[in-house]
Amino acid sequence: MKTAEYHLILNPRSKGGKAAGKFDTIFSLMKAAGLDYDYVFADTYEKIRNASVEANGKDYDVIVAVGGDGTINAVINGFYCNSNAAPPAKMLGVIYTGTSPDFCKSYGVPLDLEKAIDAISARQLRRIRIGSISLVTCMEPLKTETRYFSCCASIGIGATVAEKANRFRKFAGDTPGTLGAILSSLFTFNPFGIDVRLGIEDRRILRTTNVFVGRTKYIASGLRVKDEIPDDDDRFYVLGVHNLDFLRLPGLLRQLYSGNISNSPVLEIFYSDDISFDSPNKNIRVEFDGDAAGFTPCSIKTANFPLSLIIG
Repeated sequence: MKTAEYHLILNPRSKGGKAAGKFDTIFSLMKAAGLDYDYVFADTYEKIRNASVEANGKDYDVIVAVGGDGTINAVINGFYCNSNAAPPAKMLGVIYTGTSPDFCKSYGVPLDLEKAIDAISARQLRRIRIGSISLVTCMEPLKTETRYFSCCASIGIGATVAEKANRFRKFAGDTPGTLGAILSSLFTFNPFGIDVRLGIEDRRILRTTNVFVGRTKYIASGLRVKDEIPDDDDRFYVLGVHNLDFLRLPGLLRQLYSGNISNSPVLEIFYSDDISFDSPNKNIRVEFDGDAAGFTPCSIKTANFPLSLIIG
């Protein structure tokens, strides 16, 4: 027997633990909107993903991620555990309680709690394409997995920046925390060479600091490209950062915060629906949707089926 239409997965550690203070307000707003719901608390990637898998197997209409971009990512991964068999049957709702709302800004999800719950009630849908990434998640013993991301993946310094930014933002805020993470990471980072396959075309990028692979306008923490990839287009942009030094960093940041990435001495952009990365000398770290996730070699393509996202 169906007990509720909505299932909330709430991360009490979101925004450095501050998100938990909003949960009573969220429950009150859900009740005031007349929405019947169940809920569960989960505070790690594995717990959140498993809660999403379980909810996807039950008779809910909408599964709601309550947290930041990492929470949203883990919930989405629960939608796609059986993606080879059939499209995700549920709708995804988001009530954002995180720090850097790249997902919500990219896809048109309201940030205000009351407006987010109004949107969940109205159920206006956008069918979004999700990235599928196969990567190494453990070196010893060697383990590979296929996981999913909604905004952007980074190969290179991005994983270190994400880890530091998640710490720095707790006391410095989003943009200052991100800038501090970038600067401190560059001091110790050694550029690398990486082999990139774009469909059937092979390229080698030398003195690489990072490669971004994404579909959305927002890359991370306000960094952006000029144009997002349309929902009906299977391609990703592949944005390489190479030959970067501290003298060129201010110009790079101006371009990435403005979205105007043309005529840059350190940026190179390509487009492809099938991308793979390998480095002959070492395993390069991989990050997506704001959290470090594993290592190269990795390959990226769009997931077999789009996701039904509730927007504002």
